[in-house]
Amino acid sequence: MAAWGGGMNPFASTTDSLADLVQGQREGIVRRWVARLGASFGDNPSALPERLQRMFQLVDGLVLSLRQDSGTHWAEGPAREPARDHGRERFHSGAGVEALVEEYGLLREAILDALEESHRSLRPEELRALWRALDGGLTASVGHFVHEHERVLRTREGRLQTILDHAPAAIYAKDAQGRYLFINHPFEVISGHPRRAVLGHSDLELFPRQTAEHFLEHDRQVMKERRPLVFDEEVPQSDGLHVYHTMKFPLPTVADGEAWAVCGISTDTTATRVLLQERDEAREQLQRVLTQIPVVLWAFDADGIITLLEGEGVRAVAEQSEAMRGRSVFELLRDRRDMLEVVLRALAGERLSTELYMFDIWFEVRFLPVFDSAGRVVSVSGVSLDITERRRAEQELRESETRYRLATLATRDLIWDWDLQTNEIHWSELAARILRLDTSRGPPLMDMEWWTSSLHPEDRARVTRELLDAIDSPEGRWVSSYRLRRGDGTWAFVEDRGRVVKTLNGHPVRMVGAMQDVTDRHEAETEAKRRAEFEQLLIGIVGHDLRNPISAITMAAASLARREDADPREQKAVARILSSAERANRMLHDVLDFTQARLGGGIPMSPRAVDLLELVRQVMDEVQQAHPDRRLEVDHRGNAQLSCDPDRLAQVITNLVNNALAYGDALCPVRVRLRGQAGVVTLAVNNQGRPIPQNLMPHLFEPLKRAELSEGNRMAHGLGLGLFIVKHIVDAHAGRLRVRSNAQDGTTFLVHLPRQSPLQGDG
Repeated sequence: MAAWGGGMNPFASTTDSLADLVQGQREGIVRRWVARLGASFGDNPSALPERLQRMFQLVDGLVLSLRQDSGTHWAEGPAREPARDHGRERFHSGAGVEALVEEYGLLREAILDALEESHRSLRPEELRALWRALDGGLTASVGHFVHEHERVLRTREGRLQTILDHAPAAIYAKDAQGRYLFINHPFEVISGHPRRAVLGHSDLELFPRQTAEHFLEHDRQVMKERRPLVFDEEVPQSDGLHVYHTMKFPLPTVADGEAWAVCGISTDTTATRVLLQERDEAREQLQRVLTQIPVVLWAFDADGIITLLEGEGVRAVAEQSEAMRGRSVFELLRDRRDMLEVVLRALAGERLSTELYMFDIWFEVRFLPVFDSAGRVVSVSGVSLDITERRRAEQELRESETRYRLATLATRDLIWDWDLQTNEIHWSELAARILRLDTSRGPPLMDMEWWTSSLHPEDRARVTRELLDAIDSPEGRWVSSYRLRRGDGTWAFVEDRGRVVKTLNGHPVRMVGAMQDVTDRHEAETEAKRRAEFEQLLIGIVGHDLRNPISAITMAAASLARREDADPREQKAVARILSSAERANRMLHDVLDFTQARLGGGIPMSPRAVDLLELVRQVMDEVQQAHPDRRLEVDHRGNAQLSCDPDRLAQVITNLVNNALAYGDALCPVRVRLRGQAGVVTLAVNNQGRPIPQNLMPHLFEPLKRAELSEGNRMAHGLGLGLFIVKHIVDAHAGRLRVRSNAQDGTTFLVHLPRQSPLQGDG
């Protein structure tokens, strides 16, 4: 099973056009392109789906280009958009234009490989059309890449100018001759000149001579010493004298380092009070933050003396901060060798972070050494973050993972997690052992290729199709049974189920599930089925072979019963023989019907139009003759016409009435009610007497099940197949069979039969 949809046809017809060939190899081309691109393809996992989609669109655009009129240029045709979108996407992803060109080269190679595999030679005009389409796509992509690059550059220049124009200081640059090369908007305000009047002119042309000479002197000093110069200077303006804090610095050339321009930043410090107030407010804000969040700021000098300890958000530290300032960390941590080791490493100049436990709190501590101009450590500053809650959460996660591992070891299920992006599968620990895989050389590779190749050939197409359908379905659920080859070559019968995990926009990314080896159960069920079929077949054969001797006995007994010279004792014996033969014949018919039903052929039916009332009266007359000492009652209402097999329904009525006689009170009548309703005819057989035991009710219609005989009544006989056969006959007529039994109302069997039977001809 692969994560790529569709497939490839490596043996395309020679009559296919080049566009048809490329379209048919679409999936294979993109797969080869990804393989050739290699590790760089996975530099941004979140962008993989979009990047794949772009490449599919590009191949589709190539197909469109090959199909369009040869006189139409790529940039004018309908396929120009995928190429332009590809160039735009690669630019915004941070790739260079050389990477874009390389991708097209790899696409060209992937197409050639795919077409070569199709075993169809290309004509020169087809090759030219293909190269023209690819070159056109590359031109469109590179052109849009460059267009986007230039647009971004212009945007950046405009943004830079806007940013500098909104800076709270005058920013400017002058060449070696003192001519202005750049100014921002605050400089326009200070100088009183618009930008176009300043650029290209010197200070002597813009300001009073004394002010201009003052500016030029600082410029010459910066150019000569080639280092930054910081100073305060006074500049007269229309609203009075302003004091500016200025920094000027040289701009050296790349080649020889010679200064060729002077840059300056001048900040109006006449509003110092405002700035100081803002600074104080910022400090107060920082102090408020430090009192709320669980962070400790600290510092100690080269001798280990604590110079700073702020952290009101951590109560244990806040309570001891005053007492700890001025003390040596070596004294405070003399019993903590682990912490002293970290302090010494920081004093040796190492920047590091670690997790430490102190004050009954877990801290993430970052050490930042501070160096002097000679490279010596003069102090160590740092920040400590309270991570107690995070550590607790990590501990709970580890415990949760341990519980999950123990659960997977305790269950018979093999838990699996399939990454749909990478096609990798992670299995629970028991998988290799249960599937009998070789682990002598390390964990076996159990990826999608292994799973697909391990499927039984007869199950592979069905299972993979069901799995792909489940991935594409809204529900994302999959349940399947199949055979899987074990490591020792034997076949395991497994039941597998999975659930697709999707992103917020419905894109499937993972599938998790559980597999269970049910080989033992499957073999046991197969063996039980084989035995049951053998037993049923044996019963059918025996029942069939008994028919001839029973018929012979019946015919002989009937002949003896017709003799007029037989004495009463002989007549009584013959009557018993006939009764026994009839009972044996009924049992034989029950066995044959049971065998027919259980062997899957069903009891044969021959439907026709029947008046069920006449059928009921006929059956009741026959039963009454057999039981002249019992009272039978028939009550009917409505039309009882329906389509059915009259012989089989007579069998139903006979079985139900005989059951009522056998298990009912001998002093109470057996009542048969017939009701004709719209579309349905209902038959009810009721008897009084002991109710059916509750524990027998769920198994009443199973074969070889019989209720206990009613007290004083020995009429119940047979194999316990009657109700089973009744149920099959009613089901064959699309009817319903129900039973109610209690001490007050007795036992009633209800048969609901549709007027239009679904039976089709002779069975």
